[in-house]
Amino acid sequence: MKKIFRRESVVVENRFFWASVVLVGMTSILILRLWFVQVYRGEYYRRISENNRIRKIEIPSPRGIILDRYGQVLLGNRPFFDLAYIPQYVKDKETTFKVLSRLLHVPIATFEKRLQLSAGQPKFLPINLKRNLSIHEVSTVQSNRVFLPGIDISVAPRRDYQPDTPAHLLGYLGEINKSKLEELNRHNNENPYMMGDLIGKQGIEARWEPHLRGKRGYRMIQVDAFGRQSHLFDRDRWNLPEVAAIPGDDIILTIDAELQKTTVDAFRGKYGAVVVMNPKNGQILSIVSEPGFDPSIYQVGLSGEEWRALLSDPYHPFLDKTTGGEFPPGSTYKAVVALAALEEKVVDPQSRFFCPGHFTTGNQVFHCHIREGHGQVNMREALMRSCDVYFYRVGVELGVDRIAKYARALGLGQRLGLPLNMERPGLVPTTAWKKLTHRLPWAPGETPPIAIGQGYNLVTPIQLASLYATIANGGSIWKPQIVNKVVSHVGKLILEESPQLIRTVPYISPATYAAVREGLESVVMDEQGTGKRARVEGVRIAGKTGSVQVVSLKKNHNQRDVSMKWKEHAMFAAFAPVEDPEIVVAVVSENDSIGGGGASAAPIAGKILNQYWRLKKQRTPVAAAAAAAQTVREAEDSSNAEDPEDKQRL
Repeated sequence: MKKIFRRESVVVENRFFWASVVLVGMTSILILRLWFVQVYRGEYYRRISENNRIRKIEIPSPRGIILDRYGQVLLGNRPFFDLAYIPQYVKDKETTFKVLSRLLHVPIATFEKRLQLSAGQPKFLPINLKRNLSIHEVSTVQSNRVFLPGIDISVAPRRDYQPDTPAHLLGYLGEINKSKLEELNRHNNENPYMMGDLIGKQGIEARWEPHLRGKRGYRMIQVDAFGRQSHLFDRDRWNLPEVAAIPGDDIILTIDAELQKTTVDAFRGKYGAVVVMNPKNGQILSIVSEPGFDPSIYQVGLSGEEWRALLSDPYHPFLDKTTGGEFPPGSTYKAVVALAALEEKVVDPQSRFFCPGHFTTGNQVFHCHIREGHGQVNMREALMRSCDVYFYRVGVELGVDRIAKYARALGLGQRLGLPLNMERPGLVPTTAWKKLTHRLPWAPGETPPIAIGQGYNLVTPIQLASLYATIANGGSIWKPQIVNKVVSHVGKLILEESPQLIRTVPYISPATYAAVREGLESVVMDEQGTGKRARVEGVRIAGKTGSVQVVSLKKNHNQRDVSMKWKEHAMFAAFAPVEDPEIVVAVVSENDSIGGGGASAAPIAGKILNQYWRLKKQRTPVAAAAAAAQTVREAEDSSNAEDPEDKQRL
């Protein structure tokens, strides 16, 4: 019996020993694991824990302001109200949407669609159900907040578009897409874009996007295990950072806002483009392309029907015609032919030709716009009265290739490099171009239309303005400039653009320019001139009218019976004052319902020129007073400055 008891006791002791070993081993492993997790890898798991508990909320930055050359705001920002839906606080989605639908007259399906687009988003982040609420809508929602848990009104800065905002110049904003997001973020780690961000789509907004967008800020919030924002979070205790958003840089343009307004008003109701330029440096003073569009449509929303109407408009409202519209230059091209003829000794300023009202070459007859003819005319009179026959004869003697040589030298047929929107090169035809493009030789009957700016000739309005700026200044081709300065939101100068001279036109003498300018002056200042409706009292103006026939019509055809798309383009280009030009105006009125350049385009230029001098007279005393005050301040600062020797004596 004792032996049995002793044997059982040994077995129990053995089992206890091994159980103790297993227990000690497991405890040791647990302790080692706890040490590994809490000590050795403690910092790593602490960071993971905080990342699950702390969330980063982005703060959007206001875009930079766009101003004119005198500091007047062309495009700024203002607060907009959005309807925010916060999922973590919404108790009954269906009831909430029904109430909102009745209050705001918005279909429930619209709210559901917005919700689906944000699927997977954390519950504490707001979802925009409707942007840009009116004040009435804001007050309606606020007064019913007791019935709308989880619904809030958020405020966001957006563009403040005013009536007649020049959409092609300033551009518009659109939501970034995935491909563009990847492209922009490829080398942009410091200030990356996010889905939903707005970026510039045209004009200044697009070209200067990196400066205008600013840098977003952020703040931290605490969330619970369900991803809901915690109300027990003590920001001061945890000392988490909150970084304010940095507004974008401000862009100061060369545009004169007052002159821009006048240009818009003068061109109202027309299609085409107007460019106003300083011929001394290429700076753009005002610029208009019509028809335009309301850039705010991308902020307030656009229906499918409205979008299709804009896309199907035959006059292409989204096209910036100042650089992307190509038109035959019409009789404004006669200045180029006149320069070429004088320089090539085909004629001199006093050479006279008889205009019987028509010109014959081979078996083709080309008519003058005055069918009874102009009689004997020299170059000055041919420009003044826009005699086609004179330039038919001169053009045939020159030949298309010699005309093209001077046209290209003066900057036509090539891009000028205005950094704004798409720019087309225009077209200066040659015999080689005809052979390459049409695989046909140049026909003799194709030269007369070229000499009066018809045929294959194409120019953009910016090229037309540059051409007359070059004639005005005596041969300097300036790169068109639209941006003057970029400054930070606190006024620090970031960069300053300087005028850029593209080149000086070779092989045209000052005497040749002077002779052509004399003829162009008579176009406006002489009683028989075709551009006399552009006159401004007390100012010598030079210019040239043009009427571009779109389709062949019988002479004196009743314009009221002609389809709009068949009406003539009205052209006019001018510079002033003749003795020291400081402004150039180019007007292209597409399919004008009134008539040619003298009847329709010249009065538009006259209004712009008149406003330019009116503004100049107003600003001159102000500028003189400011300069005098600055001189006085500098003198006072100089007199108050202490002499270094005086400091040493003291």
